[in-house]
Amino acid sequence: MLVVLRLFWDICLLHRPPQDIPYSQSLLNVLLLMYAMVAFLALSPSDNAVKTMLEVTVEMSLIVIFVWGILAITRHLPRFKQTLCAFLGTDALISVLALPALAIGSEQAGEGAMIAMLVLMLWHWVVVGHIVHHALSQSLWVGLSVAFLYCLGFFQLMNWLFPMASA
Repeated sequence: MLVVLRLFWDICLLHRPPQDIPYSQSLLNVLLLMYAMVAFLALSPSDNAVKTMLEVTVEMSLIVIFVWGILAITRHLPRFKQTLCAFLGTDALISVLALPALAIGSEQAGEGAMIAMLVLMLWHWVVVGHIVHHALSQSLWVGLSVAFLYCLGFFQLMNWLFPMASA
């Protein structure tokens, strides 16, 4: 398991491409579970359990649909499992790093926590761009552009479906 964790860390550092991930249904199943657990922890402080589970399910569905969609459009569907694993594994890893700042809550978060969250969000965008760049066999700029649209659209759609409570 440490080898797999190291692999996702290396992808987060842009040292390895997603095609280095083993083509494995069992790994994908484990990553789906890990992503769900981390997402639940990231969301649960502010919501009830049923709403949080619904939100996590929608998040995971959107990721699957997006990955399948971009690979289908570009005729790279054989890369689906590895690309989806890369999305789920790197997102879960970066989200674990965000848990302390998320636990503080936006009302009590100081400048340090807000800057940390901004850095993690930018890092996530670059990592998604790196994954897309390799998955689609396009330039890094294309990967970053698609990743930007994905991150922006994902955030907007999730915020529309599950509005954050405002004070």
